Amino acid sequence: MKATKTIIGTIIATLAVSLSASAQIYNGNGSSAWGGAIGLGVLTLSDNGTTVFGTLNTGGNLNGNAFVLYLQTAAGGFTSTSGFNDNADQLRSAISQYGGVGQQSILNFDPGFAPNYAIAMQPDSGINFGGLWQLANGGGNSLPYVNSVNLSPTGVDTTGTYTFSFNLSDVGLTAGQSFELFGLQVSQSGYSSPEALGGNLTGSNGWGGTQNEIDYSTYTTTPVPEPSTLAICGLSGLAALLAVRRRK
Repeated sequence: MKATKTIIGTIIATLAVSLSASAQIYNGNGSSAWGGAIGLGVLTLSDNGTTVFGTLNTGGNLNGNAFVLYLQTAAGGFTSTSGFNDNADQLRSAISQYGGVGQQSILNFDPGFAPNYAIAMQPDSGINFGGLWQLANGGGNSLPYVNSVNLSPTGVDTTGTYTFSFNLSDVGLTAGQSFELFGLQVSQSGYSSPEALGGNLTGSNGWGGTQNEIDYSTYTTTPVPEPSTLAICGLSGLAALLAVRRRK
């Protein structure tokens, strides 16, 4: 009985490996201008074919600032944040890099990167939340809210490890597809920083400044296993179980 349980466990573990992607790691751009939370941080992504799991290890204290992760999951996204004027709440303001009239930072995206979604998170400072929004030009509440990203822990934004997750279906993707990403530290009022992750940028940060993204990264999700892979795992398991029974 013990041998049978062991074999079943091995089969399950083998199938789990075949259904999970290797973790992919994205480093900060090395900037410590705002304390290094993002510039010296590390983002790790993995998925199980339906849900993407993120782990952000900050390189310093966020000090009330937000982390914004722009995602391109399809063609036809945005080339710049210049049309984003949504300051209906702090995280929308961070995504838009807009705090109000006269308080706008501009980020021009790399020619190969045109995001259509953004994740924004701040685990403390009265926000205690991370969410996913679809990008859109316009004013207050113009960025459509999609879903929570299950940010944890909350109540503190010091140097540490923060986890989040989102469903591939929420960004219009299925297993085996890829998306591009670029992260940036931005204040709750849209004042941009030079601290980036998963790419780099040039230019002048802050209200009235314009930054140009010069690099980005790609994440490839777990492909749906081929029927032959599942069949091989199943046959291997049956053969092992038969062998145990014969020995008995």
